[in-house]
Amino acid sequence: MKRALRRLVSTAIAAALMVGMCVTASAFTYPSSYWPLHNQWDGVAAGTDAKAIVSLAQQIYDELIPLGMSYDVCGNLETKCAKASWACEVTGDISGAITWLERQMTMAKWLNANGYGYKDTLLDGEARMAYLKAAQTPKIYAQSGTDPSPYAYGPKSGTWLGSALGHDQPGESAALMYIDFQDGYSVQYWIDYYLSTSENFYKAANGGVIELAWNFHPEGTAGCQVALSSDSYIEEGVRAMAQLDATILLRVGAEMNNWSDCDPATYIQAFRKVADAAAPYSNIYMVFSPGDISNRNVTIDQFYPGDQYVDWIGMSTYQNTNYMDVYGNPMSYSLSSKPASNPFYGTGVYDYDPMVIIKPIIDLAAAHNKPVMISECGFAYRNAYTNADQTAYAVDQMTKFYSYVNMIYPQVKAVFYFDVDVSGSQYNYTLNGNSSILSTYRSVIANNGAYLAEGQTSAVGWEELSKTKLSDTGTLKLASYVSFPGVKNATVQYYVDGKLAATVSQAPYYYNLNTAALGGGEHKIYVVASGNQFKRQSATYTLTVPGSTKPVEQTPSSWAEALIVDAQSKGLVTERTKGIYQDQITRLQFAELAVNMIEKATGKAIVAAPDQFNDTDDVMALKAVAAGVTSGKGDGIFAPNTPITRQEISVMLNKAIQYVDAANGTNTLTNTSTVIDSQFKDAASVDSWAVESMALLTNNNLMAGKGGGISPKVNTTVEEAIVLIRALYDKF
Repeated sequence: MKRALRRLVSTAIAAALMVGMCVTASAFTYPSSYWPLHNQWDGVAAGTDAKAIVSLAQQIYDELIPLGMSYDVCGNLETKCAKASWACEVTGDISGAITWLERQMTMAKWLNANGYGYKDTLLDGEARMAYLKAAQTPKIYAQSGTDPSPYAYGPKSGTWLGSALGHDQPGESAALMYIDFQDGYSVQYWIDYYLSTSENFYKAANGGVIELAWNFHPEGTAGCQVALSSDSYIEEGVRAMAQLDATILLRVGAEMNNWSDCDPATYIQAFRKVADAAAPYSNIYMVFSPGDISNRNVTIDQFYPGDQYVDWIGMSTYQNTNYMDVYGNPMSYSLSSKPASNPFYGTGVYDYDPMVIIKPIIDLAAAHNKPVMISECGFAYRNAYTNADQTAYAVDQMTKFYSYVNMIYPQVKAVFYFDVDVSGSQYNYTLNGNSSILSTYRSVIANNGAYLAEGQTSAVGWEELSKTKLSDTGTLKLASYVSFPGVKNATVQYYVDGKLAATVSQAPYYYNLNTAALGGGEHKIYVVASGNQFKRQSATYTLTVPGSTKPVEQTPSSWAEALIVDAQSKGLVTERTKGIYQDQITRLQFAELAVNMIEKATGKAIVAAPDQFNDTDDVMALKAVAAGVTSGKGDGIFAPNTPITRQEISVMLNKAIQYVDAANGTNTLTNTSTVIDSQFKDAASVDSWAVESMALLTNNNLMAGKGGGISPKVNTTVEEAIVLIRALYDKF
């Protein structure tokens, strides 16, 4: 078992080869308009103005991309796209980082396909893309009822839980044992040994589950060849396993994608040989189990023995590096130099989410319709070489891993912990060796609820909230998957029907939702997650609660009643705003009022803009964008259910007036002063982007003061918004 994975393989040799590569001279000539931009690049790229970097990169991209793909274009743009992508990530613009990374990858793919050696760039880029996409949209999960498995074998519900023999953690539903292939003892010898020395193995061997890790020795092609010449040893071994009253998960030649020397064809032959020997026994299931990170020179697919030989797809995964860069230094975001983090190896800012690095193996299993087993995992709480205490890091990583692994990847049906002392090892993982690790292990498993204890045959499961169908009311346990590079734990705010319901700051961000208190009908739920430079909103989930779906309709306040009746007669009250007059109006509800007013005033329907948001695809939001009324909050966020402020309303209405005036040839605002009247004592608190709009609306008597001031950041009720829309409509 290799616990110190070969994560820090240097790419210096490849870089040196690139520098020395002879490039055939071409007749390519840059256009004269390119050179002024070229002359600016080095200075801007070395600076700390991320917007300037992205802007200049865009200008150069627009200048060169029409010239077609060539070494001169792709080699030039690849580095600039990379820098722009990093600048976006440093400032929290995940969508921008993805866009520029996609462009970089396009350039690198052309260069690599044409012999310029960009393989490492592609591997790192693909890995970084996975982290960025995981960060793009938080997701909400709900703890469902029983979790029926779609697979013909494995637990019918829930996730088997086990750890390596030696410390015998109590109450687990499975056990992990290791045997070195042809170590001088028979498999039966080791079975007898553990039957007499391990209580957990004895229990597992009598009606339970055993992962048997049969490791080739030596590792590599030589070990595979030993297996190919071990007919009687293999046959006796699988026969001994078959005699146990246990489900045997037989992991053969694990982590082959990280061996220093292994011919894939020879490995496949050896695996198939064992699989053929085990095939007659109904209690033995074959496990193909690579390491989570491959040697850069091979792919996991190269070693796959074939669906008819594989029952489970497993993996080894370890978290060791304690948020360090490739040089062992603490990592943070900076524009000043090229990042030392490496996404392929999960180091630096990419060492915070253990779910991303295992996704390629999850995807492989999905492609072959196989259940997934975490064959072994570990979280290093001490680095023996430096004597560094990494307990806080290990607690964080273990919490995330055991909370999320069967939540966001429901095909994970077994998880085993490497609870082993290895003499001379760099890292310590043992559960009993650290009280914080042991208590975390037990509490996280209990809170997740989907792990099967000894003798247990069913457990609750997790599903994305969009799939949840309630049959009754009570408490619904929610969790959020939030993945921001460089962020240990985000701040997650749960919103229910547009109102802040809870704030949680520890992954997996559990929140117990009292559905009985919500009342029957549809309810909207979303989260806003923030951490360091990042802030993202989830999609809005609709949860239908059993019971009466008829809402309690509100009547307008006495001061607004006649005005709202008039607005209704003019078709200015939308379905989304009827009967909720005292509620705070949301950004989407107000955008709909504004769009509806524009269409009434112009007599023409607005054609919706293309979908560009991560948190809504509502046609009214897209019509508002098409009309120029709003562009959202930035970074792919519209925030449809967030209460809108008075200054945001002013900007939207000013844009609506401009749209109607342009369409009708009118001039609605007679007072063109953009200075806010001095009567408003809080005028200085208006954000700069809203000053002009608030001045125009107040100076034209379309918006009144509130509480003696202009109150730019105060929210507005639905009835106040409808009255405001009516007043503006009457001016057209």
